[in-house]
Amino acid sequence: MVSCLARSGLAQEQPKQRTAPVVNAVYVDAPPVIDGGLDDPCWTRASRLEGFFVPSTNEAVPEETFGLICVDDKAIYVAVICKDRTPADIKATETRRNGHIWQDDVAEFGLDPWHKHDEMYSFRVTARGTQMEEIPGGSATKIEWRGDWTAAASRTADGWQAEMAIPFSILRYPPGQTTFGFTIGRHLAEESIWVSYPVMGKDWDSNLTADLVGLNPPPYHPRPIFMPYVTVDAGDFVGRRFDTGLDVQYRMINGLTGLAALNPDFKQIEDVVEPISFSYTERYLEDQRPFFVTGQGYLPGDVMLYTRRIEDFDAGVKLFGTLDDETIGLMDAITYGVENSLAGEWGHKFNPDLNASLRFVSHRKEGEPNSLVYAFRLSRSWRCEEGSDDIRATFRQSQTQDGPGGACWEVGGGHWRGEGELNYDWEFQTATKNFDPPLGYFYDHNALGGRVGIGKWEHYEKGALSSQGWNLDTEYYPYLDGSGMLRTRLSPQRFWEWRNGRSLWLGFSRALEYDQDSSDAAISLGWNGKDLYHQGGLFVLKGVRASGDYGYLSFSQGFRPLKDCSVNLNTEYSRLQPPAEDAGHSCQTVLTTAYDLTSEKCIAARAIWRDGAFSAYASYRQVVRRGMDAYVIVGDPDPDRTGFATRLAFKLIWVF
Repeated sequence: MVSCLARSGLAQEQPKQRTAPVVNAVYVDAPPVIDGGLDDPCWTRASRLEGFFVPSTNEAVPEETFGLICVDDKAIYVAVICKDRTPADIKATETRRNGHIWQDDVAEFGLDPWHKHDEMYSFRVTARGTQMEEIPGGSATKIEWRGDWTAAASRTADGWQAEMAIPFSILRYPPGQTTFGFTIGRHLAEESIWVSYPVMGKDWDSNLTADLVGLNPPPYHPRPIFMPYVTVDAGDFVGRRFDTGLDVQYRMINGLTGLAALNPDFKQIEDVVEPISFSYTERYLEDQRPFFVTGQGYLPGDVMLYTRRIEDFDAGVKLFGTLDDETIGLMDAITYGVENSLAGEWGHKFNPDLNASLRFVSHRKEGEPNSLVYAFRLSRSWRCEEGSDDIRATFRQSQTQDGPGGACWEVGGGHWRGEGELNYDWEFQTATKNFDPPLGYFYDHNALGGRVGIGKWEHYEKGALSSQGWNLDTEYYPYLDGSGMLRTRLSPQRFWEWRNGRSLWLGFSRALEYDQDSSDAAISLGWNGKDLYHQGGLFVLKGVRASGDYGYLSFSQGFRPLKDCSVNLNTEYSRLQPPAEDAGHSCQTVLTTAYDLTSEKCIAARAIWRDGAFSAYASYRQVVRRGMDAYVIVGDPDPDRTGFATRLAFKLIWVF
């Protein structure tokens, strides 16, 4: 097994392509009509892109795929032609924008307007024409706030094809930019294969994205975008309440974006329903609140800044973006006279494979000592035809006004060779007893140790079996100060996936956590995995937790009783026996249903049965391309409350 570093000076086994292809921007007089058909005259003049590959194997595509690209003064236009010898296998079920599209066939256009090879816009469209986008750093869900684009798809006699139009007005790029980086991708749902243009190696080397040259994008004329909201809320828990607030976004010419929020509203139509499986620590949950989602990728991660620790606040500001080789993120959330949460990150790219960053989080709250956490991170990669190797190091320091500080060191790395080869990653970490980031999600205090994970998987283009593989995870973290064990684990795992959508996973672990036996054996069965609306699964675990015998079972099943109606059932049961301190059993069932009135409007309901208690709510959701988004709630979506809440609330959102 030869490392990329060792091979960096060798001349043998030349890769298929190790330089970025250059594509001239073809300007057209009349743009295409985005309808999924490719009969517009501009497509006959467009640059034709060939040479797609499978990144996991670095081999040619199993089905012919071509790309077309042209531009005008307003937008970049992309077409993807997806041949398929078995067109009946093309999947196209999801109808909601930014929904669950990965059971469908998908075409993707990745765009790097900065041409910095480290962050990209991703624009995706399914074979049904359903759109999905990802904005660098993250963005709230309001379409006009994110920036709108258009796409369409159509079936053909030998496959399907997609069209996209990406307006320059929704992109951030520096003045005078004439070259954008880009990629084009395709997901074949039936085969579970991802293909891409250009050839970028198994390591998906971002330095080899294609260059779209000769661009003359229009100068960006900054103007603020205003997103006001109004809520009215009346019910048992809240009484009567009227709220209004405002978010303001300003994208600057230099590539930075400013964001301000006044009296932000954090009510969610549907939040995460926590599982009832045993956990020694607080369970991690994603934060979907718009202020925190927007630009979050430019700020410190969850170890230092777990934004769910910040509750309602009066006002907040953010500044984030890219300046040449620098990335910048700054956030301040303020509750007047009570609390201030300040966080920032500055990153510098020395070259495409060497990056460094400085991060900090400061927290001040009435009745609590002031705190500060800061960190330095350095990462280095080595790339070659076979894959990549990387190493990273992070140092964190926490300080409090009234107590001693603490430190956390991490050094880790990875060896990536893709499908059919051994891949592994490792990490060594030490954290002192007093390392305590108040706004972070971190529980490995007072520990010194490391972990190693190694695995291998195979994918098959033919036959009943689609893929199989194994993993072996090991970790060993004794307490740094005193005797005993925070966590140690040896866990082999094996999995199989079949072409008909069935899957099987087997796992075993021999483990200790907090000086207590936490060994277990588990099995997971899945079916209809390629069917968005009918997939299901069963998971069974038997082991030990907190010195008591422990069992856990979960079952999920999706249904499609009507054309536009989906139902999902999730049931869990857990039982912990003495002498465990929290011995007992628990049962939870969640029934969720949604009916799509249109692709932009739906009604939904959720019922939760938890240990004999019952709670439920119904909602209406309207998320439109232009105009007013609307949310209506009957009941309360808080899964921690029991009983049906007499409550009616609605929220209206605009963008100007």
